[in-house]
Amino acid sequence: MRFAGAGPAVLVVLSSMAGLSAEEDRSSVAELRAAGVEAYKARKYFQAIQNLEAALAAAPAAEKAAIAELLARARSALGVELFNEGETRKAEECFREALRHAPDSYAHFGLGFIHFLRVEDDSAREHLARALSLERGYAKTHKLLGLLDYRLGRTPEAIEKMKEAVRLDPKDAEARALLDRWVTEGEFTGSFVERVSGAFRVRSDPELPPERVEEVLRRLEAARERVSSGLGLDAKAGRTSVVLFAEERFQKATRSLHWVAGVYDGQIKLPVPRAKPRTPEDARALDESLRHELAHLAVRQVSPECPNWLNEGIAQRFEGKERGDETRKLLRAGASRKIAFRNVPARLWEVEDEALARWTYLQGLGFVDYLCERFLEFRLRLLLDALAKERSLGAAFEATYGITLEAAEAAWWRDIESKP
Repeated sequence: MRFAGAGPAVLVVLSSMAGLSAEEDRSSVAELRAAGVEAYKARKYFQAIQNLEAALAAAPAAEKAAIAELLARARSALGVELFNEGETRKAEECFREALRHAPDSYAHFGLGFIHFLRVEDDSAREHLARALSLERGYAKTHKLLGLLDYRLGRTPEAIEKMKEAVRLDPKDAEARALLDRWVTEGEFTGSFVERVSGAFRVRSDPELPPERVEEVLRRLEAARERVSSGLGLDAKAGRTSVVLFAEERFQKATRSLHWVAGVYDGQIKLPVPRAKPRTPEDARALDESLRHELAHLAVRQVSPECPNWLNEGIAQRFEGKERGDETRKLLRAGASRKIAFRNVPARLWEVEDEALARWTYLQGLGFVDYLCERFLEFRLRLLLDALAKERSLGAAFEATYGITLEAAEAAWWRDIESKP
């Protein structure tokens, strides 16, 4: 995919306008502008950009600023589309190009989001502040600023920003859930006991017996070794914050769904049974949860822009659970529901349907398993490295596996559907 520019179609339009009267010239500019707006509404962003570029080039000075604002918004919309396809580098270029035309709140928001994902907090805050100054009523800007404050440990400030996000967009279920969770969580964690243990900074529920906390810490270190050997964990990144909740208080405190066995939101949050595991299955389930959340940490350290469907697939893979046949069976049974990975929102918080979220997780796991079986597991780290460098999922995939994402995806589905 390439960016729209002043290609042949635009040159033809401009050359055909040579020698027009002033009245005809204004009419042509108005037509181009209207065509650009209609293409934008139809989400045909390349066409919108071409028409608006042509209109801008031919417009009288008094009209250029208004057309430049429309062009900036069209480029920002294209940037969002590229971002959702995993083309982060191109998305960033598109947002920056938009700002060369005119100040645009969406472009600043997009750049703020990208910097947020890269954990470049100062740059993220700068762009988000500019987005807010241009459009104070955009709820997602307040929401992202709240997430940034929360990650930095500024929970009271985060809560205030999320309250504003919810006020502006009451239908944003995730913003409301985050707000409720942060408020409720604070009611629990205020009394938690903090300590440092190896690579972890741990806050533990005072209702957990000390021996259970010690056991979890030992298992955390073992899980860290497994994930580090496969994906790498940056020792220079500082200690990882871990919050241990008594099992029966976890869902209420974190406001997570009943089937969630852990949360990673900049901190690893885990439910811990008060009693020692009674069976090997109980102990194995805890280890799987620890490896899952640490895999999320590793992915974020290596490639913060990794799409969540891939992130979740990798995390499930590193749980170490034996379920290959079961995964294949479920995927084969639901093959009619297949979703191209490029059409899955890059951030799964955009998926509000629980059944759809579960299906997306299943697809991610099945595909990652396929990649590991065909190309070996160590290439997952190479893929993340390439994604961090290229900032393009497509380019990273070809650099790592020698085939396009679409080709690998098609081969994987053929494999699923042809083998029992």
